[in-house]
Amino acid sequence: MALAELAVEDSGRSDPLVIPMAAIGEKFADLYWAQTLPYASGAPGCSPAILAQNQGKQAAVINGLLRLRTAGMQTIGEARRSSDWPDVVRDIAQTVAGMPIQYLQNVGGTQVPFLYDYPLAERGKVNLKPGVAFMLRTFAALIQQLARAGWLNHVRQNQRNHQAIGRVDDLEQFMFGTPRAALAGVAPLLNQIQSKKCFYCGEGLPGTPDVDHFIPWIKYPRDLAHNFVLAHAGCNRRKSDMLAAERHLERWVMRNADYGDEIAGELKGFAADLTCSHRVAHWAYEQAITAGGSGWVVGRTTERLSTSCLAMLA
Repeated sequence: MALAELAVEDSGRSDPLVIPMAAIGEKFADLYWAQTLPYASGAPGCSPAILAQNQGKQAAVINGLLRLRTAGMQTIGEARRSSDWPDVVRDIAQTVAGMPIQYLQNVGGTQVPFLYDYPLAERGKVNLKPGVAFMLRTFAALIQQLARAGWLNHVRQNQRNHQAIGRVDDLEQFMFGTPRAALAGVAPLLNQIQSKKCFYCGEGLPGTPDVDHFIPWIKYPRDLAHNFVLAHAGCNRRKSDMLAAERHLERWVMRNADYGDEIAGELKGFAADLTCSHRVAHWAYEQAITAGGSGWVVGRTTERLSTSCLAMLA
């Protein structure tokens, strides 16, 4: 998952792609952060607990992030601004280099170096083989789905977690979703920026509007501050998992140009890297254009996406 996301965020700029272990460490921190809170299914007889990732002692990544939790960090954004963040990321990177990176390419007990050479050619860096980054970008959504399904199954089958999970649970939402309260906190700023109008149709926003991921969550399941827009529930449902049409993309790029610093400053609970958000968007639109895909306009109306979308994101 981490390698696929980092390949997407590079947006085709490098091949072969060289990834610093520190960047992989930060991705692991993002992926594990939600799991540093106790999980409670609410099922009768179940007790809240921090989910075990191993059969033995707790995963070193979790323990490292718990240092930040116990120091009062409530969100990943706060954690990133902590003076302890570089040390925690360094420790996570060392853990990842010693375990997943060494064994990721083992097939049937034999190492098959199809992603990168191991031992690593450069200390502290993973040098992906030519073409690997391209394939990671191409199949990023599938990699996410398979990895998440495997991770969920691994946690559910761990007997140490049975007392917390129970038979019926919302474990997937807990491990990978965003708390509704966190998304609700995004709305006031977006409402102000959008003059209380739906980002897509431009009509007024009565009641409680939806916080939408402009680049759909299913394509890139990570909360980036600049990717949020406010929309009618109806527009959000109609757009669903589609990319927005060129006219909406142009408005999103202009919105980020005008208010990017304000969004980054106010939405501190989320990663706020505008360059990263635009690279992710470039990747998503490039894939859709290559496949001859369409973007959502309004209602049931769609239109074919063109390379003009990529020019906006260059």
